[in-house]
Amino acid sequence: MTFKNLCMLTVIGTITACTGAEITQHPIEYTPKHSLNEKGTTSFTFRTFSKASGSRKELSGVGCKLNSSSFHSSFVTPAEVTAPNMGTRTPVASVECVYDGEEKVKILEPYNKTISDIDSQASANAAANGLIGALIGGIAAGVQKSKRDPSEDIYSYRDGSIVFADGK
Repeated sequence: MTFKNLCMLTVIGTITACTGAEITQHPIEYTPKHSLNEKGTTSFTFRTFSKASGSRKELSGVGCKLNSSSFHSSFVTPAEVTAPNMGTRTPVASVECVYDGEEKVKILEPYNKTISDIDSQASANAAANGLIGALIGGIAAGVQKSKRDPSEDIYSYRDGSIVFADGK
């Protein structure tokens, strides 16, 4: 086996190890607790893992509940979960999962996805084009942030996961 082939196998193995279990169910819809006046919806992915002897293994079929002051839903992992975009009113939420008698909770903080996407694009320009790209990307991001209508910003939750200790 040549060095080139060995490197390709290492890259393929690394990429394969980073991908999660396929999500086979439809996106999970939320149920509002009262009138939300939402601007639309967003979605995030939620997964569960077990950890034993330093290695992590993705779990499928773990029951979870998403809960906030404004909405809730139930799902099994892995799942794409839909949540309302309520702008700056998007509440903190929690996901509670139970596996093998162990209950864990993950707090989900809403974030301004619009600003995050603008900043990510500026970072990508810097990475692709060096110092000049960073300078131009930073200026462009500043202009985009100042010219946007903040009332149209999208608020979402980041993808999340919970890790259970194996054997508990």
